[in-house]
Amino acid sequence: MIMTSLRVFPSLFVGRRSLVDAVVVDVAGEDPSRTAFTCGACGEPILAANGPEELRDVVVKCRCGEYNQL
Repeated sequence: MIMTSLRVFPSLFVGRRSLVDAVVVDVAGEDPSRTAFTCGACGEPILAANGPEELRDVVVKCRCGEYNQL
């Protein structure tokens, strides 16, 4: 599985993008062809997807409270 870090940004700039709350991601149990995205602040895996194209208009709120974007 490929690990990719997301960028942290202020919540003020969420705008019209979809906001998703992060859940616990078991990186070891995921399909190796998928990409695991990590929080830019704490480094915890927060989302697994088939690729970055699925996250173009998505903002992920980590459990540490930070907002992340691709």
